Amino acid sequence: MADGTTGARRRRNPEQTRGAIIDALLAAVKEGIFAPTAKDIAQRAGASERSIFVHFPGIDDLRIAAVDRQSEQVEALIRTIDSALPLDRRIDLVVEQSADIFALQRNPRVLGLLESHNLPALDARMRLTDSRIRAALAQAFDAELTRDGERDEQLLDTIDATVGWPFRHHLVERRGLSRAAASAAVRRALVALLTADHPGRSDFG
Repeated sequence: MADGTTGARRRRNPEQTRGAIIDALLAAVKEGIFAPTAKDIAQRAGASERSIFVHFPGIDDLRIAAVDRQSEQVEALIRTIDSALPLDRRIDLVVEQSADIFALQRNPRVLGLLESHNLPALDARMRLTDSRIRAALAQAFDAELTRDGERDEQLLDTIDATVGWPFRHHLVERRGLSRAAASAAVRRALVALLTADHPGRSDFG
């Protein structure tokens, strides 16, 4: 080919081609194209359609690999937040993290939730990421969650839901809120949850 595309393909090793195919599928989904064709994926990856099926025997294999890549990217955004920090600072950090994760998950999460019903491996990988986010929240708010020497799992469930994808999805997609406005709503909910037993906390004036 005169444009050098064929040469570029030949110089790329198999692992790079595999990665490019995964990234191409994710890029399409992030743009809202939930069922990209093999031709579209190949063009985005700078690869041949045939190479897709060389690296991924079935479409489900590609979907699972894409979810694994997406999960790794999400997990890279999970912060280790010092529970000794003032509560308002911890809440701000968690809200910022939730906004960053939602930006990455916004469209892929929709497709992932739909396909997780039919692909146990995909569902398991998504649940693993969810559990890691939950564990980070438990650490960040350990003092507020520990009551009479035991963790309040119900409160943790509520915090997890408040900062998670579904709540932001509702605020952004259904209510039409901006990132900043959605974050303000999430923050307000967290403050209410975490200060319910301590309405006069000095952290919040």
